[in-house]
Amino acid sequence: MATQPTERYCPICGREVRDLNIKRFGEYLCSEEHAEEYVKEIRAQRAQGTQPRSEPEEQVKYRSRRRGGCC
Repeated sequence: MATQPTERYCPICGREVRDLNIKRFGEYLCSEEHAEEYVKEIRAQRAQGTQPRSEPEEQVKYRSRRRGGCC
């Protein structure tokens, strides 16, 4: 069973990637410039995801009511 080559596209510009040597975070990119830009975007997204989230007020109240006992 033969497999067909998979077409890969740059996530920055959408062009077809011809050189498979430039790969960052599992994505193929068309140029080193786009690779650097992609890395900056991914790092920014990850930094936002690690920010502590505050709980909604009603959830905090619910937690404080459920102290002690089996329920």
